[in-house]
Amino acid sequence: MDIKQLEKALSELSGQAYPVDRWQPAHQGTIDMVIKRDGTWLHEGDPIIRDQLVVLFSKILTKSQGQYYLVTPGEKLAMRVEDAPFLVVDFTIEEPGESQTVWLITNIGDKVPLSLEFTIKLRGEEQRPYLTLWRGLDALIERNTYYQLIDCASEIITEQGTSLVLNSQQQSFSLGRF
Repeated sequence: MDIKQLEKALSELSGQAYPVDRWQPAHQGTIDMVIKRDGTWLHEGDPIIRDQLVVLFSKILTKSQGQYYLVTPGEKLAMRVEDAPFLVVDFTIEEPGESQTVWLITNIGDKVPLSLEFTIKLRGEEQRPYLTLWRGLDALIERNTYYQLIDCASEIITEQGTSLVLNSQQQSFSLGRF
């Protein structure tokens, strides 16, 4: 299926996020699509310049057993992601204080609450920060945004050292130790 056929098939669906976990497509294959480290989506080596198309594809993206897929009712297409499919590019804090909610904003416009469902994980030797999302996906928190989150965090001293902790929805989330 080429990208125009895929776009047409998706445009006929409604809703913000599609129930890809319930679809059982008959055809499986691959598509020459890559999400670069910087969040750029490529198809056959060329950037997808239509933001609406990227948002549309993001709603049918899933990850299963380490492989990323675009899933429609008719097809399940494997694709490549260099790091994380999304980036956290900004945040807001609603009702600052004890009952605050930190809302993390992705490069495709999703606004996600920092919560037990959507948490921050530090990965690798560099302890890079990722936001866990839905359907096995995650978003790398951009360095500038991460430093701004650190500015909002509290220092907690434990036997293991000093941790930076950010509170959201009456839960504490570690931003790392030093």
